[in-house]
Amino acid sequence: MKIKRVCIVGGGSSGWMTAAAIAKLCPHIKVTLVESPNIKTVGVGESTLGHINRYMRLIGLKDEDWMPACNATYKNSIRFTNFRENNGTHFEYPFVDDYDFSFSGGLDLITWSELSALYPEEFGPKTFAEFHALSNTLLATHNRQTNNKNNKLRYFNFDYDTAYHMDATAFGIYLRDKVCIPAGVTHIKANIIARKHDDKGIIHSVLIEGDRDIGADLFIDCTGFRSVLLEGWQSSIFCSYKNILANDHAWAVRLPYSNRIEQMHNVTDCHALGSGWVWNIPLWNRIGTGYVYSSRFITKEQALIEFKNHLKPIHKNVNVEELDYFHIPIRHGKRAKAWLGNVVGIGLSYGFVEPLESTGLLTTHENIISLVGILNQRNGYVSRTEREVYNFTVNRAIDQFARFVSNHYGLSMRQDTPYWRWATQKNDYDPELNGIHVPRDDYNAMAYSTVYGDQAMNPQMQGMNFIMAGMGVRPVSSEHMFIAKHGKNPQDEDARRRELEQIKNRFFDEREKYVKYIKTLPTHYEYLKENIYGGVDEHDV
Repeated sequence: MKIKRVCIVGGGSSGWMTAAAIAKLCPHIKVTLVESPNIKTVGVGESTLGHINRYMRLIGLKDEDWMPACNATYKNSIRFTNFRENNGTHFEYPFVDDYDFSFSGGLDLITWSELSALYPEEFGPKTFAEFHALSNTLLATHNRQTNNKNNKLRYFNFDYDTAYHMDATAFGIYLRDKVCIPAGVTHIKANIIARKHDDKGIIHSVLIEGDRDIGADLFIDCTGFRSVLLEGWQSSIFCSYKNILANDHAWAVRLPYSNRIEQMHNVTDCHALGSGWVWNIPLWNRIGTGYVYSSRFITKEQALIEFKNHLKPIHKNVNVEELDYFHIPIRHGKRAKAWLGNVVGIGLSYGFVEPLESTGLLTTHENIISLVGILNQRNGYVSRTEREVYNFTVNRAIDQFARFVSNHYGLSMRQDTPYWRWATQKNDYDPELNGIHVPRDDYNAMAYSTVYGDQAMNPQMQGMNFIMAGMGVRPVSSEHMFIAKHGKNPQDEDARRRELEQIKNRFFDEREKYVKYIKTLPTHYEYLKENIYGGVDEHDV
């Protein structure tokens, strides 16, 4: 298959992100994007992970150029409140390019767990993030921001250890106007009516309104959950994640700021409720928030009441009852093949896990990068093997994301509602789940075998380590386990105790110095105002 022409069906963030990447990195390919003039998008704010920085660099975007157009802010961490227990506690999952092992003298991840076993009051679940990513965890804790040009922080790389909150709809428009159209992408606003294809399912062209044919060698489906081309025309089977993920709907709303300095956090706050969780995404111009819940355990009306009751004590200056709420159905799962024939699904048209951990945009830009790599490496020539490799790669990735997200619920200690009891103790043989796709357990097996088999967390499973520790899981769970680990030689045990005492003191001394320094840095809002928004905030006028 020689690809010289690509037709992207559907706009939005996934369509224009795909068009921008191909236009920038595959200049030998002619790109046409067709989007319906009738599809409306309602943006409530989108959260990203650090992986998006690679996409931004590939297409040459600079923060100071695109962020103001998208009301974007920075994100240093994900905060999980009430996920472990329903008692108001939280833990951080900071972005970190490399673990900070300096406190432990270059030792492995087991050190924190040994400290936790010997000093449980001082090294609770929350301290894992501080111990292994002190700089970014404290930046998130104190809502401060800095960059690589002017900071004294060790193991903090602004270019990799921050991501973004953004208006994804505005981001798509920015890419359309500033990247795609100037690069020669043809933009057509029209509805797709039909397709012309051969008996093997290869599409030659799509018919749009006005009886016009749009021909291409490769068609990219960016039609969202409808998956018009990939699932509808190509019959790529939908595989649900219903067996491991319960959340299937969301209530969402936009909120005004009452105190921008305090409320514009550099974290995505995820707050667990009785039948799901609430996201809080602070954009430059407003706050986007929503309640992701499971209709198996709560009705649409009950969920809205619970959501409003959550918002009222937090946003006392806002009349929560008069806000404009909208309801969003969620279809979590994937299509069995992301690339079938000459159709590739990108974004929701291929698959979606759920909003937790920002996997929506994550799978989008990572799959775009994989696709562009294939289109670019041999000047548009694509073999069956390359299509199979692409399908294997993206299928394995989204399955692992699904398992990773499910562990945020499955590892919880909460048992206070039917929702949390199902999430933590669900029966694998539930008749309701028969015939539903089950992602392979490789991810869970890796996580738990490294903890309980080798008695050490796995550095390659960076994110999972933060979640497991935050949920209270640790390889060395008590002083008795510590003693057993060091065998029968009391001299070895005493030596290790003395070493850990030194590490403990060094860690707390260093943390005190870092807190003192970080409090001198600008707040997240102040940093954005000065470095991204030109020192002016029209919302303060």
